[in-house]
Amino acid sequence: MTISFDLGDDLKDIVEMVHKLASEEIRPRMREFEHEGGLPEDLLKQLHGLGLTTLSLPAELGGPGLDLRSSAVLQEELAWGDVGVAIALSGPRSAGAAISMLGDTSQKERFLKPFAADDAFGKRGAVALVEGPFGLSPDAVETTARRVGDEYVLDGKKRYVLNAAEADLTVVLARDLSSQDTSLWNRLAFFVVEGRPAGLIAGERHRTLGLNTGRYANLSLEGVRVPEKNRLKGRGDGRRDVLEVVARKRVLDAARLVGCSRAASEYAFKYSTERHAFGKPLFEHQALAFMMADMATKLEATRWLVWRAAWSFDSAGPGYAANAIHEAAVAFRHAADLAVEVTTDAVQILGGHGYIQDHPVEKWMRDARCLGLVDGLSVDDDATIAEGVLA
Repeated sequence: MTISFDLGDDLKDIVEMVHKLASEEIRPRMREFEHEGGLPEDLLKQLHGLGLTTLSLPAELGGPGLDLRSSAVLQEELAWGDVGVAIALSGPRSAGAAISMLGDTSQKERFLKPFAADDAFGKRGAVALVEGPFGLSPDAVETTARRVGDEYVLDGKKRYVLNAAEADLTVVLARDLSSQDTSLWNRLAFFVVEGRPAGLIAGERHRTLGLNTGRYANLSLEGVRVPEKNRLKGRGDGRRDVLEVVARKRVLDAARLVGCSRAASEYAFKYSTERHAFGKPLFEHQALAFMMADMATKLEATRWLVWRAAWSFDSAGPGYAANAIHEAAVAFRHAADLAVEVTTDAVQILGGHGYIQDHPVEKWMRDARCLGLVDGLSVDDDATIAEGVLA
């Protein structure tokens, strides 16, 4: 199958619209959003009305019906405006992707369609995966699902959960105690917790270096009861299910990191054309010129890695392609490393101005560092996924 990176006229129009929104409505207010620790209702309504909160929903459930590559392109534009906004958007988010992948028709209809309603701009989804200080492996999942009649009772603790305290729907990875499968992976399953039932307890909001618009916290499950019908059907391969949920999120996070890197690179270049040192513009100094050339080159290369990973998932359709999971991990690691490098260099180019909040580069540097780590998945996870093994 031929790989094409042509966006097409329709998607180009949407990208142009989102870029205009990011430039005029998001970028000027990003300090406000960071200070308030969340997004205001007026912006959420606007983003929801444009379909940007339901990118993970197929058309039959009221979403835009975009493929993963198109979603990645739009996430890059949002993150160019403010990566914090891209992270803090309402909607089903990764929970929606997990349900779309692993749920049956009735589960998708029941859990996801409400997010597309006109008044659902404030509804949020969450995914609870990680339990240790960082890292994900089947033997590290200690949250359990105990079968009691026609219900499951969930007990355990999850870390670094985005929207832990606000989510209207939470997808929880747990070990099904009723499973007799010899594979540790196949004993794992995803369960959907609706609303805020008794026993679902969010901890204090994490104070993070960056991404302060996103609300992260630990999540405790103490005898949380969910009906049997809330256990996602899955595809009979626990390893594949878990890794694809993680990998699809990695593709979108990588796109956000590219957007953050692009914002910092463009800002630093513009600054270097306006500021002078030793009688000439900064960009004419050879060391800085080489630095900015490296930024631009690496940025383009990383974007293609992200698009290739997204295309691999899209071309696999409802099936499974191990290379797509591999490419997602590679793209994310490149994007995470690049974002830290580019935003740090941008601060360096601005010199002393780079460290004060009159300029946005210090925020982008903090956000870039956080996005590679804040969900608790480790560098080792990405390395082992990239190698095709996570045992």
